[in-house]
Amino acid sequence: MGPRSVSFDPWSRSADLERLIAAGFELELTGDGYLLVGNVPYLDEHRSVQRGTVVTKLELNGDVTVNPVADHVAYFIGSTPFRWNGEQLTPLASANLHLADGRAAGFSMSLKCATADRYPDYFEKVTAHVQNIEEEARQADPAATSRTFGPSVINRDDWPFEYADTASGRAGIGAVNARLAGQRIAIIGLGGTGSYILDQVAKCPVSEIHLYDGDRFSSHTAFRAPGAASLEEVRLGDLKVDRYKDLYSKQKRKITAHGYYIDATNVAELATVDFVFLAMEGGATKRTIVDALERMDKPFVNASLGVKKTRAGDQLQAIVEVNGSTTGNRTSFRDKVDFGELDEDDPYMENIQVADLNALNAAMAVLWWKKWAGIYVSSKQPFWLLIDTYLDGLYTDRA
Repeated sequence: MGPRSVSFDPWSRSADLERLIAAGFELELTGDGYLLVGNVPYLDEHRSVQRGTVVTKLELNGDVTVNPVADHVAYFIGSTPFRWNGEQLTPLASANLHLADGRAAGFSMSLKCATADRYPDYFEKVTAHVQNIEEEARQADPAATSRTFGPSVINRDDWPFEYADTASGRAGIGAVNARLAGQRIAIIGLGGTGSYILDQVAKCPVSEIHLYDGDRFSSHTAFRAPGAASLEEVRLGDLKVDRYKDLYSKQKRKITAHGYYIDATNVAELATVDFVFLAMEGGATKRTIVDALERMDKPFVNASLGVKKTRAGDQLQAIVEVNGSTTGNRTSFRDKVDFGELDEDDPYMENIQVADLNALNAAMAVLWWKKWAGIYVSSKQPFWLLIDTYLDGLYTDRA
């Protein structure tokens, strides 16, 4: 059963946005959580009327606005706005706000509410900032107005999520996260680590996520997976890929479930993706997949962990490891990864897994991917990361 379809309609569900549209403002809501007011007239340095865009971060609970509280800052896209007397508009400061779609606001405006200590809603905030700009333009053209009654748009067809990512907008990192936009991701293995990888990747603006696993969701799976599964869900025993697709499709678009394992017969399917997370057992099958990914020249990261009981049997010792592979380090990757099958007498055959280690392993893999994509600043991409609980250390190939 897929996620319930709910109409996303902030224009009619938010009274303040509805008032802005009724007043004639041209609004746009971006996927990274900004409200844009277009066609705002302003004066340039030659006292000529130009048209710019006022931008504000937008707080939403789904598709209903939340009071902007003490945030009295808005941004401006356009050249430097001036007053009729030739001075720069006040209050005005330089800014460097980049939207996910590539547009940039070069100025910020910190205009406090004139009648209270905070704006009661976005109608009051937007109106105050727009009027501060366009009243100067009216000195040159009395008919200049931003109330054009033009269209208000939400280009949701291009959004990677079912609703606006206001977390990115609130933090001002939409353009940073946009480095992940368009990527097609494959996650091979939806056990403890793979499910936590999905939990994090599903909150990123990638284009597609492909899930590969032929196993079913069971009781022991529920105790090392993100979120909480009901007794009814465990009884159903759905394929892991189907359960996780249904769960995360409530928020993330374009998740595809492949209810089978990747092996030599179908590994060619990975030719269509841009990055691969390997979260599966080792052995000949993993070697087959790695061989194929190298032939395709695909970047990928392998997440693995080993947990065993101590000799006394009353504690656990664990090693959590990720190894990344790109065009420049195929050999070093193979030097670090063990493709051998586990012997039945090996203590790791106990297959001990706990949620905290699975989550840590996933976070390390996602961190590696984001560093590779340029999200995090780094002097050098570490291709190998390892945490040993006994030695209390983080080890990388940079040491």
